[in-house]
Amino acid sequence: MAITNAISDLVSSFLELFSSLFHTVYTIAHSFIAGILGLFNGFFVFIGDIFKGVFDVVGGVGRFLAGNIVILGVIAAAGYAYVRFTGQQTGRSGRPIANGVGKGLKTQ
Repeated sequence: MAITNAISDLVSSFLELFSSLFHTVYTIAHSFIAGILGLFNGFFVFIGDIFKGVFDVVGGVGRFLAGNIVILGVIAAAGYAYVRFTGQQTGRSGRPIANGVGKGLKTQ
């Protein structure tokens, strides 16, 4: 009985050896493929984050410029109105209106 137990244990050991070998090969291949896929995934996430950051910066700069354009437009409109409506009063001919001169009198 000792020889049959020994042969049985030997066959069992070889089966465990081959099982362990195949498990090791599978684990190495799976880790390698998972690493490659993780690398590609990380690359695409990186590119997506870059575009997201660029759009955030462009949007922030755009809002800043739009706000400044609105403020500059209001200042320009106020300046135009000030110059237009507080300038020297002129008649239809483009000459200044003479104050204190009666009707029908010519001024030179």
